[in-house]
Order: sequence, then C-alpha cells, then structure tokens
Amino acid sequence: GTDNWLGPDGRRTWDALVDPYELVPGARTWVGVDIGLKRDTTAVCVAQRRPDGRLHVNARIWLPRTDEAIDLGDIMKFLRDTDDRYDVEAIAYDPRLFEVAAQMLADEGLPMVEFPQSLERMTPAFGALLEAIKRGEISHDGDTAFTTQVLNAVPRYSERGFTLAKGRSRGKIDAAYALAMAHNRAQHSAPAKPPLVVL
Repeated sequence: GTDNWLGPDGRRTWDALVDPYELVPGARTWVGVDIGLKRDTTAVCVAQRRPDGRLHVNARIWLPRTDEAIDLGDIMKFLRDTDDRYDVEAIAYDPRLFEVAAQMLADEGLPMVEFPQSLERMTPAFGALLEAIKRGEISHDGDTAFTTQVLNAVPRYSERGFTLAKGRSRGKIDAAYALAMAHNRAQHSAPAKPPLVVL
C-alpha cells in the first residue's frame, strides 16, 4: 500500500534485496529480539556482514498458540545456540517483556544490550534502516514470513521522524522491530580489526 514505510513501491524495494547467503560460523554477528505477548508473535533477527559489506539479515518468528504466551525458554535456547555458533557482539532487546530472561542470559556470558523501544531510540533506528534499505546495503533470503512482517508495517510520524505503528499496521511487525535493532547494533559496533601480518 501507499502507506508502507518503505514507500509506495515497498514490496519491490524489499524484494530487490533478496540475495541468499549462508551465515558464516564464527563471524561477527548482531541480533535483535522483539518479544510478543499473548496472541502476538516473537521475532529474532540475526545479522552478519557479507564480504562485500552488505548486512545480511534473517529472522526466526515464533507464532503463539491460542491464549498462550510464547515459551521464553525456546527463545533463550535459540539465542544460546546463536551465540555458540557465531561471534555475537550484541543481542539487543526491549527489557519490558524480557528483562528477567535477558539477565539470566547475561549471567551466562551472552552480550545482552538493553534497547527500550521508545520514540527516542526507535526513531533514529528506523530512519537509518530505511536509508540502508534504499541504498541496497541490506540483503535477505526472501523468507515469506519475514517479508510479510516487514511489509505489514506502516509509519507513525512525529517531528523527529517516524517509527512503525504496531496498532495501525496490517498485521504483525515484530520482525521489522527486531531487524531495526540488529541493524542498529551492527552500525554502532567497533570496526573489525585487520588481521595481524607477521613480516
């Protein structure tokens, strides 16, 4: 629709970024987590730089059962497995629904980073993500569920910019939030150290 946050041709914009890529074990990786309540989805976005510098992103989405909350134990296991497989530098999460579980993971050594979904945090995060998408700096595998949630989102404007309106969107958009958080952490990470050359 014309109210899509990616613009009136949002689907074509997003589809143009499809370029499958296998994440590399042990490589620097960033994660965004958006936890849902009952009757809401939960999404985890995993992001990693490709050799050409683009940020490749994919999302794992959990669907709730009728009147049952998502089992946080499943989310925690996925994050542990991701941390074991990749060099995860940051796992960004909103503490509102994940504070206790995140503290447990932090105590285990996972790099948990509080990322409250406030206007002050999400407005620049979505603005930077939109610019990266327009510049072709993002790639993804074309997963249907991920695509649906990204394209469901409509913007809510303020004098500072925009965020994505969960209440006004066409469906669940948790993966779009997780994507913005993972992208933000990748953008704010320290540059990779060059390999040591012994002469």
